[in-house]
Amino acid sequence: MKNLLLILSIFMLSNVFAQPEDAVVKTIEGKKYYIHVVAQGNTLYGIHSLYNTEIEDILNANPGLSDNLTIGQQILIPIDVSNQNFYNEHTVAEGETLYGISRKYNCTVDDLKNINPGIESGLQIGQKLKIPKPDSENVTEQIQEQETEVLDYNISLSDSIVNHTVLEHETLYSISKRYMVSSDTIRLLNNIRGNKVKKGDVLLIPIKKVNYTILEKQVEDITQEDSLGIPFKGVKKGTYKIAVFLPFMFAQNDIEMSKTLKIGQHRELDPTTKISFQFYQGLKLAVDSLKQAGLNVDLYAFDTKKDSNAIAKIMDSEEFNNVDLVIGPLYKNTIAYVVNRCAKENIKVVLPFKVDAGVLHEHSNVFKCVTSNMTLMDGTIDYLVENHAHHNIIILKPYSESDKALYERAKARFNEKITGKPSMNGKILEYEWGSSSGREINAKMRKDTTSIFIIPSNDPKYVTGALNRLNKVVNLNPYAKNLKVVAFGFEDWNNFDAIDVLHREKLNQHYSTYRYVDYNTGKGLNFVKSYRYHTGIDPTVYSTQGFDVGMYFLSAMYLYGTSFDQYLKMHNMPLVQNSFSFKSIAAGSGFENQSVSVVKYQNFELVPCKGK
Repeated sequence: MKNLLLILSIFMLSNVFAQPEDAVVKTIEGKKYYIHVVAQGNTLYGIHSLYNTEIEDILNANPGLSDNLTIGQQILIPIDVSNQNFYNEHTVAEGETLYGISRKYNCTVDDLKNINPGIESGLQIGQKLKIPKPDSENVTEQIQEQETEVLDYNISLSDSIVNHTVLEHETLYSISKRYMVSSDTIRLLNNIRGNKVKKGDVLLIPIKKVNYTILEKQVEDITQEDSLGIPFKGVKKGTYKIAVFLPFMFAQNDIEMSKTLKIGQHRELDPTTKISFQFYQGLKLAVDSLKQAGLNVDLYAFDTKKDSNAIAKIMDSEEFNNVDLVIGPLYKNTIAYVVNRCAKENIKVVLPFKVDAGVLHEHSNVFKCVTSNMTLMDGTIDYLVENHAHHNIIILKPYSESDKALYERAKARFNEKITGKPSMNGKILEYEWGSSSGREINAKMRKDTTSIFIIPSNDPKYVTGALNRLNKVVNLNPYAKNLKVVAFGFEDWNNFDAIDVLHREKLNQHYSTYRYVDYNTGKGLNFVKSYRYHTGIDPTVYSTQGFDVGMYFLSAMYLYGTSFDQYLKMHNMPLVQNSFSFKSIAAGSGFENQSVSVVKYQNFELVPCKGK
């Protein structure tokens, strides 16, 4: 057995919050209190959130306390008497007195009165009393130490407040899920009594920065024969050299930053710079995590400037010598140069962004992380055949030549896969999209079942028009109780501002994708929290992509060496938004991610679909 600290799968499952129970507990006049020692960045609001204790209760327990906190200051946090970890419950029996009960539990009569208001007037048989549990010897020793010195407790809490402008159709619930704070917290901070927020409202949202934990995991040494029967031929190195090619556009941003601004203007980084930097931040977090696991890696970041000549100079430089892996670049012209050059030098290339699959042809050293639309369409069809064959499956015919390949692929695959399976129609139905009124579609469509429309297009005008027509079909049938319309498309539709979000919800929009972050699960939540801790901001899809790409490929290199491509079938690394599954597109050609999952709009949020 070999000890490896495979950070991703472990740290995403580990608890990233230091719990209040880690703090010292003190008993004062029968009442239990946490002792919180103020750390840099703490606020009264943040402390209230951490301990889930009302601010008013904290202020009452600490006369003279204000939000002007000082590092090392000790604050009493009252522990609610309902907390069974610190309070017992006693049922008053016939003949019992306060004095007798206090002697039984080794506390004072005043202690009982302090935590059970109203008992001064006498006890009743069957009455429930809260009894303070005795402090442990360990806790007592900690309290004594604390009286002489300031202890550094591992309660990492540094709050920041962000302003969120409410968007159309956002709800208090959806905003709370987005920022991972409770609706009650948002109400309290913004003096909101009910649940209603409206477009344009500016809400104060508390953001926490937290630590994450690195745990150790046991994995078996790679033997001469692995579980796939592939002889291990990899070459492991002491240190791996990784080159990152991204268009940071430093020179262009220097020019922009040096310009004189007029009143009301503000400086903006180049959009490409933002994407590159976000991706690099995520990648760097993965590298730093794996370094703690024992991986030795030298990471070199190069500014490609969107220019092949700039890349040529980089690859001709001494700094590029002995590179083991290239991640990037971003643009088509620079990708072609890097792929061809690295093929000659036997360097593997990871393309983390969307690129045409043609770049993989006869380049077995290239890995394309973004699943192609053709593969996503295959995934859509397979999902429908397995889960919705009993429904009305319809495909709308696009008018663009560029979309017809998807259309033909979808028809052929559905009709092939449905053969021999119980189904409503036996084959896919083909509709023209008709007039803008939607009446032609409405005339053909069954009203007694679910009708699923496949829209094989990424053309904004066509997609928007198709969804408008389907929305009108629904409006034309207000009394058709069994009618349900589902629109299947692509993730790119999320970038189409012309699509009304109400249409997405009303038409139950589904799409196949290679990536999805479930912020309701431990790994999604913990990644966001860890990213906030290290960077002070929320991750984007680009920074999460950087993290996943780094974690997947660098951990593969750590485990299997420079020939990691031979072992990717057995490399099941849990990631944040991706689920990589690479397959060569043809003999002697590169590898494309074949992973497909289906998500849908539900209550104005994206949720994964459960299928067979």
